[in-house]
Amino acid sequence: MVEKYFIFLYPIPEIIDFEIKNNGWHEKGGINGFKRKYKKTLNRCIDIRYRQKGYTIVYALFNGHQISDIIEKQPSDKIIEVGIDFHTHTSKRLYPDQDHILNQLNGAQVIRIAGFHMWDCVEKLAKRAYKKGLDVLVDEDLTEFFAWRIKAIDFRIDKYSTYNAKKYQGTMLKDFMEARKHRPWLWQNY
Repeated sequence: MVEKYFIFLYPIPEIIDFEIKNNGWHEKGGINGFKRKYKKTLNRCIDIRYRQKGYTIVYALFNGHQISDIIEKQPSDKIIEVGIDFHTHTSKRLYPDQDHILNQLNGAQVIRIAGFHMWDCVEKLAKRAYKKGLDVLVDEDLTEFFAWRIKAIDFRIDKYSTYNAKKYQGTMLKDFMEARKHRPWLWQNY
């Protein structure tokens, strides 16, 4: 049996509350209305895209940190600590050891990664998993782009990727594809 994991990096109040506040102030229903939409949609995505497809759900938290109340953790879900606390990470710009995180995913063969931040922590973990020979893919919808993506008319809860790269033209298409050229952990069947 293939061991499949969905890992969400750092769903802590400080980060998720920041995302909601900065993206929900102008929404119908204000920040509280957007928070409800964000919570409902995020948890449905995790459930339908991953939990229902046999993935073990793992929330990676900074040492000693609590998970955000936005996350509806299920009994089968796991929480792991990443080996560094949030203050050290942000004040000294130190990062968790990627092998420390990956070693906690017992027997992982397939990994789907989401969380904060796409071009930083998420990419670091994806790149390391790829170098270790794992089948890895970043679910970009479920990174800091989530607050923006759930407003898009082509967003779908049930599948990733939900955007159509072919709709981009000229420079936008070139930039979109160029960002993925040497990053197989970002490459979809476009």
